[in-house]
Amino acid sequence: ALTSNAVREAMDLCVSCKGCKRECPTGIDMAKMKIEFLHHWRRHHGLPLKERLIAYLPRYAPWAKRLAPVLNLLQGMAKPLLGFASQRSLPAWRSDAFVAPAAGPAADPAAKGREVVLFVDTFSTYFDPENARAAIRVLEAGGYTVHLPRSADETRPLCCGRTFLSSGLVNEARAEAQRMIDTLKPYVERGVPVVGLEPSCLFGLRDEFVSMLPGGDTAKLAMQAFLFE
Repeated sequence: ALTSNAVREAMDLCVSCKGCKRECPTGIDMAKMKIEFLHHWRRHHGLPLKERLIAYLPRYAPWAKRLAPVLNLLQGMAKPLLGFASQRSLPAWRSDAFVAPAAGPAADPAAKGREVVLFVDTFSTYFDPENARAAIRVLEAGGYTVHLPRSADETRPLCCGRTFLSSGLVNEARAEAQRMIDTLKPYVERGVPVVGLEPSCLFGLRDEFVSMLPGGDTAKLAMQAFLFE
């Protein structure tokens, strides 16, 4: 059943809003069941080009931004070939993508005042960088020291793995989650809040991370993850 077209058609009706988790009397999380189904479906049927482009967006985005004008032109023309609805506009790549400054020391015992970690997700980084810049201005105006951590390899920004989960690539999403947990651990241990801009990405830290990587570090991060507002 986990690789059948009938279940695939049924799961297509789920938009992963998680409303059922709160509103259903039994608290069934259909969004999480859909991820589990897609994991088995992809292992059996493979990953088509359209889904591959969506899932691996965080991996190729650092290179794609360099060709933003060309890609924006091409992706509009290629929508029918890739299987995207012609009526929908695709997000526009930005040449002025958000770039976090070099990170300072994660644990400074002499640090004073209020601190916060700002998690700038892939979509805010490459499609809506003005949101990240505005968030920093607001937080600093409120008296916060804003940390923008980078991963140890510094090859690309931190990512919650949401695009991988949407395509059922659980192992890839788990790797992204572990990368983020390891990077944020020094801040979490000091009780520094982690603030996110994109709800679906931020809630990944509070929900999917706990399912994929149960443990103390994940639980602590989930308790300290907040939406900007």
